[in-house]
Amino acid sequence: MLRAIVQQSEQLVAFITALNIVLYQPQIRHLIQILDALLVCESKKTLTRLYRLHESEPDPKTAADFFRESPWQVEAIAGPRKRYMLMKLLEIAQLLGLASVILVSLDDSLGKKDKATKHLEAVAYHHNHTESQGKKQVYTNGYVYVEVHVQIGSLGFLFDTRLYLREKTVRQLNRQRSPERHLHYRSKYALGREMLLELADLLPKGYQVYVLFDSWYASAKLIKFCRRQRWQVVCAIKANRRIDKKRIDQHNLALRHKPYQRITLQAVDEHRQAPTYLVRTVHGHLENIAGEVYAIISKRRPGDKFPKYFVCTDPKLSAQQALRYYQKRWPVEVDNFYLKEVLGLGDFRLQSFEAAQKWFAVVTLAINYLQYRLAQAYAQTRTPLTLADFIRQHRLEHLQVLLRQVIYEAQHSHQPEQLLQRLLPTVSWAVT
Repeated sequence: MLRAIVQQSEQLVAFITALNIVLYQPQIRHLIQILDALLVCESKKTLTRLYRLHESEPDPKTAADFFRESPWQVEAIAGPRKRYMLMKLLEIAQLLGLASVILVSLDDSLGKKDKATKHLEAVAYHHNHTESQGKKQVYTNGYVYVEVHVQIGSLGFLFDTRLYLREKTVRQLNRQRSPERHLHYRSKYALGREMLLELADLLPKGYQVYVLFDSWYASAKLIKFCRRQRWQVVCAIKANRRIDKKRIDQHNLALRHKPYQRITLQAVDEHRQAPTYLVRTVHGHLENIAGEVYAIISKRRPGDKFPKYFVCTDPKLSAQQALRYYQKRWPVEVDNFYLKEVLGLGDFRLQSFEAAQKWFAVVTLAINYLQYRLAQAYAQTRTPLTLADFIRQHRLEHLQVLLRQVIYEAQHSHQPEQLLQRLLPTVSWAVT
């Protein structure tokens, strides 16, 4: 394996320094080494592979100790990260003259692990909503996390992630733990509420906030919580939810002879045609919600037997704008792709739940670094880029440093074999 990291990334070091993370210097060094390698490594992100990328040859066991034994808490990284990212994106949004509307998406995601993975506390069998169909319910061995994404115009960042454990799993783990190390069960709603409360404390006044979530989170409890924060809600609902004591699918039947409103949304991909939907709206009171709302019945075509249903708590917002806001949940899926497929969120092999939480905090910091560079570049060029562009840029920056090192040493050293062995070590096999 090529030792591609001969010195720490200057941009990454500057970003970590700006966060003012309160950790000991050796802990900061491990944090930067792991982050740097996460962005450079193209294969599985095991700690051994990550540390083999460094020319200084750090011991992978010290990386494991950084997560398992080093006495730091997740909030030591997460707190400064969230405050800094929110402050910087608000500054850039004001500089660009973006509207004072903040879209907050709440969702959860399931990451798969091998079926043979049994001894990691953060891993268990979870219900797989995506693959379950009708009476066939699918359960997948893996990890589940709840996430909150903040979007301001074209700028956005992953605010936070929280690992979720089933109540049964918490009881099983607590049998093997001492009382002072007992875990406490947190439902997905509770985890989401905790993150939204943190965000509410950090947001300055004067911004209109819309919270977006799918039908799995569209409980009256969560909607009322958002309204207490003076936030508006745009969410999907299931067909059995009631508007003015009448199921929304029955409203759909009652309106079957009424004209549609044709609305056009933004295309997710610039190469695709903007989608058009046929909608009808129903105004009234959602069951167990005090304020008046309106529901949107959305169809892809006339006669569509499986319409989608949405609720908006802001009566001043048009149906077209409400659905355009709901489209802004898509960056959550982009976050999930980069977290799991590119940055190795699910590659952890740490046994304790606390160590896995620290791994999640570090990987979340990695994607925030990319999102920060993306926002900076957009402010300078107004050119839409992707996180992949900055992963590529980060790797090219390391390659340039490596090539300069090779050229310099080749000119001043007469021992090229030692240079090759240091940067591209070979494995010597014992022959018996």
